[in-house]
Amino acid sequence: MDASRKALFQSPHVPTVEPTMATTTTTTNNNAMILNTIELENATQFYRSETEKELHSQHLQKIRENIQSLTADAWLYQDPDKLIGFQRVTTH
Repeated sequence: MDASRKALFQSPHVPTVEPTMATTTTTTNNNAMILNTIELENATQFYRSETEKELHSQHLQKIRENIQSLTADAWLYQDPDKLIGFQRVTTH
């Protein structure tokens, strides 16, 4: 194999860097930023979940109120099945 083809299949050389105070500080800062990002995402998910639960409860309460109001004045209206001539079959 020629040298250029041989070089193609070799691992790239990555120079090793001794950890210095500057790289340690940078790593610490990066870790702090990642931790803050994760905490923010967790808080956002929690509050979103709580908000969705609250909205769902409000929606269910409105549905309950509508059912109660429809039930309260149901006697005012004739049965729709009777109006269209539909006869229910009862089984005994």
